[in-house]
Amino acid sequence: MTATHSCSDAASRAGSASVKPSLAVIGSGIAGLSAAWLLKQKYDVTLIESHDKVGMGVFSVDYQSAGVDNRIDIPLRVFCDGYYPNLLALYRHIGVEIEAGDHAGVFFDHRGKEVLHYGNVALGRYRFSLPKLKSLFSWRAWRLMLAFRRFNRLAQQALLTDEQLRQKTLQQFLQQQQIDGEFTEQLLLPVLAVTCTCDYHSILNYPADVILAYLTCGVWQFGIIHARNGVDDIVPRLTQGIQVQTGQTVQSVRSCGEQLQLTLADGQQQRFDQVVIACQAQQAAAMLDGFDQQQAWLRQVPFETSTMMVHTDSGFLPQQGKGCSAVSYCLPPQGRQRPQVSVDLTKAIPRYRQQGTVFQTWHPTFEPGAGQLLAKVAFTRPLVTLESRAAMQQLRQQQQQQCDNRLWFCGSYLADKVPLLDAAVDSSVAVAEALGVEIPWQAAGH
Repeated sequence: MTATHSCSDAASRAGSASVKPSLAVIGSGIAGLSAAWLLKQKYDVTLIESHDKVGMGVFSVDYQSAGVDNRIDIPLRVFCDGYYPNLLALYRHIGVEIEAGDHAGVFFDHRGKEVLHYGNVALGRYRFSLPKLKSLFSWRAWRLMLAFRRFNRLAQQALLTDEQLRQKTLQQFLQQQQIDGEFTEQLLLPVLAVTCTCDYHSILNYPADVILAYLTCGVWQFGIIHARNGVDDIVPRLTQGIQVQTGQTVQSVRSCGEQLQLTLADGQQQRFDQVVIACQAQQAAAMLDGFDQQQAWLRQVPFETSTMMVHTDSGFLPQQGKGCSAVSYCLPPQGRQRPQVSVDLTKAIPRYRQQGTVFQTWHPTFEPGAGQLLAKVAFTRPLVTLESRAAMQQLRQQQQQQCDNRLWFCGSYLADKVPLLDAAVDSSVAVAEALGVEIPWQAAGH
């Protein structure tokens, strides 16, 4: 059913449906979910999602093996204590169980020869990465590890003392510090290409301080953690008490008197007192009608698309998986910009350990064997450049300083960090604070 309303009756409808003013959140990734959950304290929130399911779980698949049924989150969502304070505070506040995973990794060159293999040693809440037996006797592996230690030390010093660091790209930092080229090509760029799901040249164009802050946050000491029961546990907690509209694509957002009007793909129009756009920057820019400055800022955010597959084909690993680890990096030949990286879920995540081996592979270079593909998905990830950071700083300032705002933006691209889960929650916290909403875990002193 299509509903069309004129601007003239906006005032009469405002606040008539409930005591609270109305607010729409467009997009239901973690940015939209956390924004909706925070803002429901003060607003009557409607969450609008273009897919048929709420966004965080839209690509999840069932996996039945060895008599055990499980759901596999796509993509795998892992994080660490050092870089995800708001995400972890949110999850703990709503009762999401957190557990540790295995982040041990092995790097192979493009011929399948092992370059470096490290494992994890736990000591209380700390986990240390140490070389595996074969790497203990490899001068190449030790050279890479020593280069990593030097890089880490220089990164920490630069973050504390280099006043010009925010104006430098990662490539400029690497050149100025004369960072070992073999370490950069065989360890640093492959890790970051998976973390940021983009090409090597995009990583090198990141602001240096953004990358260095991530790499020195403690991920190597604390290891990775994840939500024990996945997104199927998270989404119901964050959507409780919120109206959810799925299968609805917003075509445009424009001012309509005292409110904002959303026009959906089916022609339906809905109006709200406040609107939070929590989808990707390029999608947000495309739906704006009459917000030229915000649109110009959003178009400064570049993005890249990456492919990920869930499958059971061990042929993606060198030597059919012998000597492989929870995470296996297959480095590209000269001239290619991305490694193929396979995560063995049965090694990395405890809930899959009783099942047959299943992988998530980023940047796959071939197709799995017949009957071994469970899912293949393309993801779009925002990038950070010196130019996009300057544009997002202006957008954040505009949201914070103008008291008559009705249109808000949140998403991982808006925080001055690597665009990961915590950056998305950071941006929703900023919107909630600007709208006068108390952040529960801050009030509790967490």
